[in-house]
Amino acid sequence: MIKTCGIIRIGDEILSGKVRESNAYYITQKCRNYGIDVKRILIISDIIDEIGAAVKDFSQRFDYVFTSGGIGPTHDDVTIAGISSAFNVKPVINELLKDVITQKMGDRTTPEALKMAEIPEGAILITDETLTFPLIQFKNIYIFPGVPDYMRMKFDVLKKTFSGPPFILKKVFVNQFESEFASILNEVVSRHKQIKIGSYPTINNEEYRVMLTLESIDINELNASLIDLKVSLTDRRIVKIIE
Repeated sequence: MIKTCGIIRIGDEILSGKVRESNAYYITQKCRNYGIDVKRILIISDIIDEIGAAVKDFSQRFDYVFTSGGIGPTHDDVTIAGISSAFNVKPVINELLKDVITQKMGDRTTPEALKMAEIPEGAILITDETLTFPLIQFKNIYIFPGVPDYMRMKFDVLKKTFSGPPFILKKVFVNQFESEFASILNEVVSRHKQIKIGSYPTINNEEYRVMLTLESIDINELNASLIDLKVSLTDRRIVKIIE
């Protein structure tokens, strides 16, 4: 069975437009490679109760939850507090994280810096030789920083944890308007319910008018749906296919 996940991006800077969001996109791409179906992406404020409610809801609905943002040393870094509150545990100082911080900062270590050593009570650390700062996992929740470079470095470690078959994507480019072949496409979709088929129109493109995508972890089913689509549309409508 295909595993599912939800992504929670935390940060007022995202909602206010001060920072362009890229972490959820990166996580989504990686999840496709790991065979994980992303069911929902949510962007929320740096508010403890909102974080807690969202994470608990996602944790109950999906196999995995990936949060990004809100784990630094400042006043608005409240992700650990939010998750801890939602599951009725306390934020506690992890000695390994504390050691990492004090070794790195030395005499410059402050109480605010040690805030980054807090984890929800009962959480575990995922370590790797590529990481200076371990990844925090609490239940089925993986807690990532908001800084894109740090987030990506930590997320790439999970390829050792998630080893499901990847989603395979095929693209079909059609030189007709959607309305001209919608009925044909609907029939193909009805015959291949296990395949995710998407239709994405474009404008001002001389080569094609619509890009169709077919996606599945089952290569045989995917190939069957592609053959059906090609026969149904006929070659005169199809500009090119990328497999």
